[in-house]
Order: sequence, then C-alpha cells, then structure tokens
Amino acid sequence: MIKKIALFLVLIMSFSILGGCGKKDTAPAENKNTELKTDYRFEQCGLAYSLPMQWLEQENVNLIPVSFVDTAGEIYAKVEYDYAPSENLDELNNIDSQIPVEELMIPIFTLLVVRDENVDSDTVQDEIDLYENCEELPLQDGFRFYYLTDYIGAVPKFTKNAEKIFDALKADLPLLRDSIETFVPDETVVKSQTEEDKKYLNFMSTTLDGDSITSTMFYDYDLTVVNFWASYCYPDINELDTLQSFYEQLKQKYPNVNFVQVIIDTPGEEAEQIVKKAQKEAGVTFTTIVPDQNMASWVIEHLQGLPTTIFVDNTGKPLSKKLEGVQDLGNYITTTESMLNEVKPKK
Repeated sequence: MIKKIALFLVLIMSFSILGGCGKKDTAPAENKNTELKTDYRFEQCGLAYSLPMQWLEQENVNLIPVSFVDTAGEIYAKVEYDYAPSENLDELNNIDSQIPVEELMIPIFTLLVVRDENVDSDTVQDEIDLYENCEELPLQDGFRFYYLTDYIGAVPKFTKNAEKIFDALKADLPLLRDSIETFVPDETVVKSQTEEDKKYLNFMSTTLDGDSITSTMFYDYDLTVVNFWASYCYPDINELDTLQSFYEQLKQKYPNVNFVQVIIDTPGEEAEQIVKKAQKEAGVTFTTIVPDQNMASWVIEHLQGLPTTIFVDNTGKPLSKKLEGVQDLGNYITTTESMLNEVKPKK
C-alpha cells in the first residue's frame, strides 16, 4: 500500500527576496580592461570582491552570507552579508525560537544584479528601499549592478558591544567597495550547476530532536538508506517496527551502511507529536530528519507516494533503485546488499 504525497509540504523558512534602486540620469562607465585582484569571484553573478581583512580577524564577528541566482527572476542575483554576534547564534540555530531572524542579525551590505528590462520593477525597488544608500556600479552588457549599504529595516537585539563591532564593520565598507568588480554574468555556469545539483540530495536542516544535520552525513558511509514517510500516513501505513529491526541489523552486519527517515510534513507541532508517538510505540532509535526547502523540493520532483525508500552513495547521489510502498524486512536487507555491492569500489 502506498499513500500519495500531500502537496502541502512545509518548507523551512528561506530569506524572501524583494528589491530596487532609483534610476540615474547617466549610467556609470563600464569597467576598464584591468582586472582587480579579488578573493571571491562568482562567474554566474558577474561579481567579484574582497572582504576587509579586519572583518575576518575581529572577535565576535559572524558573517552570514545569503545569496541566490534566479535567471528568470526580476532580481537576477543577490549577494548579502549579515552580521550576527556570537551571543545570538544559539537563537539563530534554534528552530523553535520565537525571536524573528531580523532581530538577531543585520545586513552589512547587499549586491544586486538586475537585467536592464527589470530595473524599474517593484521587486527591485522594494529591495533597494530597505537601504539608505544605493550606488550603481559599472554596468555590463544587459545587466545593472547595485551596491546597497546602511540597512533601515528592523532593529536587531544587540548588546552594546555588538553595536560597537557592527559600527566598526561599517567603517570598513569603503575597503570592500574599492574591491568590487563587475562583469557579464555567465548564465551557462548557472544552468550547468543547476543540472549538477539535481543529481544530489543536498540539505541543511535538523533532526526531529532538534539537532543540526546536513547532507555531509552521506560522506561517512558507503551507502545510506533513506525512508520517506509522513505523519498523515499514521496509523494506516506504519512500518516503524520493521524499519527499527532493519536499522538494528544494519548496525550489526553492515556498519558502513546507515539508515535514516525523513518526515516530509514537518516541521509542525502536530505532525511532530504524531511521529514521536508512533516512534515511541516502535522503540525507534534511528535518526529522523526534518526536510529543509532543498529536500522538500527534491521530494516533490522525485517521489510519487509514501512510503518510499531510496539508496544514496557516499557523495550524496541517490541511486536509481527505489522501494515504493511498505516492504518486509527481508526485502530491505537483500535490496540493501545489492545496492552496497553496486557502490563498493571494484578491486
């Protein structure tokens, strides 16, 4: 029996993107042929820059970069650096925190890349309105570039020491500005990277117990068995007893194979309570993962129903084999053995 996946997958909060800068009477001149020496170069964005050395050496400075490229979006690319003092990191990492993210960190600067035809869009203008200062950088063929500083959004909860450090970071912004280089974005890099990323199951999330977990977990095993389930399957479709027995046998016979379960309709208090109740009944000890946005998108694109079990190699790449529906213990074991032989290095 297999249950169709509900389309109300809950996605982990992602930074919403708005944006814009007022038009100038004259456009800045294009970059000269001389190329600046920069520490960070992003061909897909058309941007290169260096962070001030003081930012990397000063204590209590946690720089959190947020970036994206959307070739079809009104904002083609955005690179934002946020400052979060060390005393706020626990709350930032706490999925149950009631404190808004914007009260725990603040943008130091933002770089926007916008196609010429989208310069006057509300999305672009809204983003720029979040900053007191907007400078248009050297334009390139078909693209405009904006450097935004002095964020005027929500006031974060900072200590006096954190405020002093943030002011020191802002004082170094001219050093950053002098390092910025613009060039025509390479859209082929974006397409190539997007296609490559689709081959892997990438995520950065938490377990049901609230511990941090990422797709780097795959690197520790020759093979990882991943079972996808949901709270709304319970109690009609429930194979937790079998999966716990499977997990225990793997630990004994194949320590180089791991087993985890993903609950696709979490986070959510009601869903988590149902799953924890079901797991307690079955004596579950294996790791349960709350999907982030990347994993939730992967589920929608690749799975037809629940439960579904897949096999992932030590690079994070899912193998072609899938087990759809409830399975018996013997089938889980024999299929895993077959998949393990497939990924083992040939002698």
